[in-house]
Amino acid sequence: MGRISIRPPLEDYLVRLMLHDKVICSGIIVNRHQVLTAGVCKPAHNQESRVKILLFDNTTNTITHSTVSKNYTAKGASDLLILLHLGTELDERFSQKPPICRDRPPPHEDVEYWSLNKKGTILRKRITPQTSNLDCRRLIHDPDGVVIGNDTVCLKNSDLSERCLKNFGIPFVWRNTFCGVNILGHNCQIHGKNGYLCSPA
Repeated sequence: MGRISIRPPLEDYLVRLMLHDKVICSGIIVNRHQVLTAGVCKPAHNQESRVKILLFDNTTNTITHSTVSKNYTAKGASDLLILLHLGTELDERFSQKPPICRDRPPPHEDVEYWSLNKKGTILRKRITPQTSNLDCRRLIHDPDGVVIGNDTVCLKNSDLSERCLKNFGIPFVWRNTFCGVNILGHNCQIHGKNGYLCSPA
């Protein structure tokens, strides 16, 4: 009888990208070789070797290179997410891919918004409603949908902060599946709002 592989909890798929001991982005493990994150998190060519991937158990990994994510987004949004290729293969726990939603959440349903504190040590989760792409475009001054296209999902965020929190690459969850990756951070475009990219499988 073959050994049954148990999928880790969703939190274990979350990683932090560290540069000079500071969190610069987050991402999710999608297989033993790759991490999915926001395109804005792509390390500069001369920084790839200096960015560390910090896993849930505080072990680290390295990045060899990055590629556009074609299999985790709708075609029109493929340039908004990237795959970071890891220097060392992850262990058997990640043989099973994380649950990723095949369709975007219905607009009327709330989703679970994740965020990290400034040091990246505390993960917070809260239920939040979605908002329309039209409203999101208006709030971040993107009337032509250059950033917020038809394949994005925007969430309302009641958090207020005086500075930009670099929660780029952190996921949101719907029905216990990853359904999007934060591409706008928190308060980095406009006070008190966040935008997220829907990333169907």
